[in-house]
Amino acid sequence: MLRFCNARVFSVVFVIAYAAAVHLDHPLFWYFPLANRWSLHNLADSTLGPVMAWYGWIALAVIPASILAALVPNSIGDRIPAAIYWILPFVALYIGYLHEQVWFH
Repeated sequence: MLRFCNARVFSVVFVIAYAAAVHLDHPLFWYFPLANRWSLHNLADSTLGPVMAWYGWIALAVIPASILAALVPNSIGDRIPAAIYWILPFVALYIGYLHEQVWFH
């Protein structure tokens, strides 16, 4: 059976790209739910209400994960050890924790 994308590669690259986007606070776009408005940059306007970067972080992580999952041969992607799937989420959680510490100081 021919597979076009390797889920292992996608998972690993997605976690790494998502953690980097969160740590660097660099979403692909911003969403202002009270105004129902999308923007490519933070508008810093208090009348628009709070800004959400989560959708932009997800979208930014999907792009490299999809590209590499399509380009990396299955024979290489299948060699990724299972331990990586247990370690990377904890690393991503720690990076998220470091990012969110600003709310508690």
